[in-house]
Amino acid sequence: MRLAGIDGCKSGWVAVVAEAGIPASARLAHVTDLATFLAETDFVVIDMPVGFVPGPASRDVEPAMRAVLKGKTSSVFPTPCRMALSEPTFPDASFVNEQALGKRLPKQTFMLFPKMREVDALVRNLGQARLREGHPEVSFARMAGAPVLSRKRETQGQEDRVGLLEKRGLPARALLGALVRGRMAADDVLDAAALWWSADRFARGAHETFPPVPSRDAVGLEMSVIA
Repeated sequence: MRLAGIDGCKSGWVAVVAEAGIPASARLAHVTDLATFLAETDFVVIDMPVGFVPGPASRDVEPAMRAVLKGKTSSVFPTPCRMALSEPTFPDASFVNEQALGKRLPKQTFMLFPKMREVDALVRNLGQARLREGHPEVSFARMAGAPVLSRKRETQGQEDRVGLLEKRGLPARALLGALVRGRMAADDVLDAAALWWSADRFARGAHETFPPVPSRDAVGLEMSVIA
């Protein structure tokens, strides 16, 4: 069973791919055609929202993640309402989101809209038996037994995460050595590896779901993060 953890990067997507139960086989891939990659992979955990609410309440996924990321809650970005996702400009998207959910969007969230739309279309076509939402910091927190508070873009933070991954058999240093400079960053690679770990846990039925009892959006997608 071919598994992948996928994180976004400026030039597309970063994927860590390995057979289920064989973390040492992990390899790094730079993905530009996500649809083709997913067609060739049995199961993927991706760091993008799956499922969008219409309002007035926000998703219950983000509060569930923040509850296990004490001291690291800034890594959990707000997810837009589905109506805002179709808006082409930041002011319009932020206004629509405020009308629906009572809060404006950060620019950082709006910059991810193209990737959110891409993943939304793919998961509605493929189904969640093939593609699920994850969050790297939740995965690392479950590996460590507590939130990893060091910054992932700094040397100590990367060392902390490399250590956690290698304890679980993932060749994190080798994956970093395969990094394609100019296309991906070290934290993208480590995040993708953490998401592969969650995909493998899911394949073994050993994963956790946040929130434990998920709700579904208007098109039937389960709104949850697995780790």
